[in-house]
Amino acid sequence: MSYEELSREELIEALEQMEQSLDKAQKEREEFEELAKKNKANLENYKKKQDERKEKWQTEAERKLAKDLISVIDNFERALMAADEDSSIYQGVKMVADQLYDALEKRGLERIDAEGEEFDPRIHNAVETQKHEDKNQVLEQKKPGYKHRDKVIRPADVVVSEKDNSDNE
Repeated sequence: MSYEELSREELIEALEQMEQSLDKAQKEREEFEELAKKNKANLENYKKKQDERKEKWQTEAERKLAKDLISVIDNFERALMAADEDSSIYQGVKMVADQLYDALEKRGLERIDAEGEEFDPRIHNAVETQKHEDKNQVLEQKKPGYKHRDKVIRPADVVVSEKDNSDNE
C-alpha cells in the first residue's frame, strides 16, 4: 500500500511511528558516539600507561646495568692509578674506560664528586672523620658515588670534618 491510499489518520500514525523510529535511532547514535568517545579515551589512557611502564622498565634496566658496571669503572680507575701515564697500556685502558663511562653517562649515569662539598648523608657515606676548622665538610673522597637519573645508586665514600675545639681550651 502506498501513502497516497492512506487516510489522514493513518498518515499521522505512520508519521508518528517514523518520528519514534528516528528518535530511537538518534538516541542509539548518541549512545554509540558516547561509547566511542569513552573507548577512545580508554585507549589513549592505556597507551599513556604503557609508555610510562615502558619508560620505567627501561630506567630500571639502565640502573641495574649501571650498578653492575660501577665496579668495572672502579677497576679501570685502579688500573689507571697503577700504570705509567706515558705507556701505551695506560692510554688504551683510559680510552676504554672513557668509552664505557661515556656510554653509561648517555643513559643517565652521573658521577658524584664530593671533595670540598658539604657533607650530605643522602649522597655521601662517611667512612672516617678528621678534626678540622670547618664542620661537616668532605675533606677527601675515598670512592666516588654515582647517581642514575637523580637517584643515588652508590653514595660516595668520604672523609668528613668535625670541628676541632682543641684551640679553645
